[in-house]
Order: sequence, then structure tokens, then C-alpha cells
Amino acid sequence: MQDVHITLTARQRTGGDWEETVYRYAGRCVEKTGGWYLTYKEQMEGAGEVSTTLKLGDGTVTLLRQGDVQTKQQFQQGTSHQTTYRSPYGLFSMETHTRKLRIRHEQGRPAQVWVAYQLWLNGQYVGEHELTLNVEWPSASG
Repeated sequence: MQDVHITLTARQRTGGDWEETVYRYAGRCVEKTGGWYLTYKEQMEGAGEVSTTLKLGDGTVTLLRQGDVQTKQQFQQGTSHQTTYRSPYGLFSMETHTRKLRIRHEQGRPAQVWVAYQLWLNGQYVGEHELTLNVEWPSASG
């Protein structure tokens, strides 16, 4: 496992305008059978610390959150996925429809993940979402 710096840009449009939030995390990344695994801890408002793992497969991304928030989201371009989202506020059914997914590698390692998807909670449309995850690897000379 190698230490990495992660910048996550989350954009959402619930009405006409896009809202953007940028988060920075210290994380770890390792290549295993079936893909790359990125892990980091995030502080979620009202939920405390949550451990997040992203599995980057061949054209797929799985996002797993564990802690006060628990969910497993799967993204694959052109597909929908249903799951549950458990938070301190209750249990919700969640559905995502992945419009676009891109995983870019540099020097054989993940450098950027971009996912555009639509989100429904308990059957109600929430809006358009985009996640951009940039992975910065430490330089070998530094």
C-alpha cells in the first residue's frame, strides 16, 4: 500500500445551478486482483468519521462507506444500481444511474476518476451529480 493525496470535487445540480465542494484527503492505494483500491477517511457532517474505499475495476467503480454512514454504490456507464444508505438520520433506499464514467491512468496507476450520475433517494429524484477524484502519487525522488 502506498500513501497518496486525494482531491475530491463533488458537484451537484438540484435545480438550475451547479454547487461544487472540494475535499482533500490523505489516503492509501494498492493494486490487488481485480483492480486498484483507494482508501481514505472523511469527516461527514452530522455523521463523524467514515472510512471510504473506492475499487477501480475495468470500467467500473465501487464506492464503499463504513462507519456512521454505510453504503455500497456501484457505477458502470449506462447502468442503474439500487442499494441502501444508512446514516444517523435513518435508512434510505438509493438508486443511481451512471451517465458517464472515466478512469484515467498515468504510469500504470490511477490518476483521475470521473463519474456523472443521477440520484434517487426513497424513489424521489434528487438531482445530477458529478464526482472527480484526482490521485497524487508521491514522487520517487522526494
